[in-house]
Amino acid sequence: MGFLSYAQNFEDVMLWRALGHVSDGTYVDVGAQHPRIDSVSRAFYERGWRGVHVEPVPAFAQLLREDRPDETVLQVALGEREGVLELNVFADTGLSTAIPGYAERHQAERGYAVERLQTPVLTLKSALERLDGKDVHWLKIDVEGFEEQVLRGWDSTRLRPWVLVVEATVPNSTETDHDKWEHLVTAAGYRYVYFDGLNRFYIADEHPELAAAFSAPPNIFDAVEVSGQASWGLCNVAVAEYRGQVADLTSRLHARDAELAASEAARAAAEREAKRAAELDARLAALSGQAAAARDKIKELEQKAYFWWQAAEDLRKQVDALGGELGHVYASKSWRVTEPLRFAYTHASRGRRFAGRVARWALRQTGRVARVVTGQGSDAAAGKAAEAPVVVVSQGGAPAVTRRLSPRAARLYAELKQAVDGDAE
Repeated sequence: MGFLSYAQNFEDVMLWRALGHVSDGTYVDVGAQHPRIDSVSRAFYERGWRGVHVEPVPAFAQLLREDRPDETVLQVALGEREGVLELNVFADTGLSTAIPGYAERHQAERGYAVERLQTPVLTLKSALERLDGKDVHWLKIDVEGFEEQVLRGWDSTRLRPWVLVVEATVPNSTETDHDKWEHLVTAAGYRYVYFDGLNRFYIADEHPELAAAFSAPPNIFDAVEVSGQASWGLCNVAVAEYRGQVADLTSRLHARDAELAASEAARAAAEREAKRAAELDARLAALSGQAAAARDKIKELEQKAYFWWQAAEDLRKQVDALGGELGHVYASKSWRVTEPLRFAYTHASRGRRFAGRVARWALRQTGRVARVVTGQGSDAAAGKAAEAPVVVVSQGGAPAVTRRLSPRAARLYAELKQAVDGDAE
């Protein structure tokens, strides 16, 4: 890639031809304006150079700070002495000036609106004091007719740029006005070497080797490429081509974005369908498993049903056979002869079972017998009183109690006990 020029009149090409051998050089751009459009310093900045920008117009100063955060931007005007001046600002142009007559002409001829700002003024000496004694490789001054005042505030013994570039025509005119200030430059030890129709170039007496670089204007051997950022007609074709390329690429990008969006939508739909199909496959597999299990269960139940049906058939046959046998028994002569005996036996059994239940009920009412102690009787004729039985009873979980039965209760107890024992036998 060749040298990419941003400057309005190829000033950067001429300076690079003379100073391209310097690495990490330093520049000062007075009246810097835009950081890219018509910028003399932009090509150098892209090659590692750094410097100081002096720009009094607030909008341009802010753009420079944003675009060049690692450089110094001084938002002041330069003059012969420090103070304040009225700056006539023409927005979005390079025509802002401190010369009232030029401002009036821009208004009259071009109809430009003007904004007047009170702006602080420093001298070139005080503004660039920190560069005293250091190599400054080029200094450009473009202040719309105020060049003489800027140069009068310069101390050439302390600040000596290798190359000095000064705008040398009346604003928006081919009329030169360098005769007002050139004597200040030559008296400071600088030699005129080149005029590009807008600016005059000077080299310091201590760097005569640079003169050869200014023997011819920019040409094919400089391998220049136009950035399209310059504001004059030479860049119109480049700008138009660039804009056409941008429009074409933008259109293609939009078409590609649309295709990508459609592809993404199709992919998302396909993923949703695949997910749905997978879910249905999983459900189908689950239902198939359940159906297989149900069929197995049906077979099992059918086998069990057949088994029980067969068993029921066998039982039915046995019942039918037993029914027939029972009918023969009921119809036999022996069954009719033994009917009175069966009746008597049945009722006797029922009576014994009833008496046993009555006796057990009576014993429960008296208490659960734990132990029976039987005492010795005395002969009534001998005059000894008979002793009643003694029992130990407990009821409802209460502590055991020893009781002596009365003669009548003792007899009843003995009868009941005998009946119970007999029933048990």
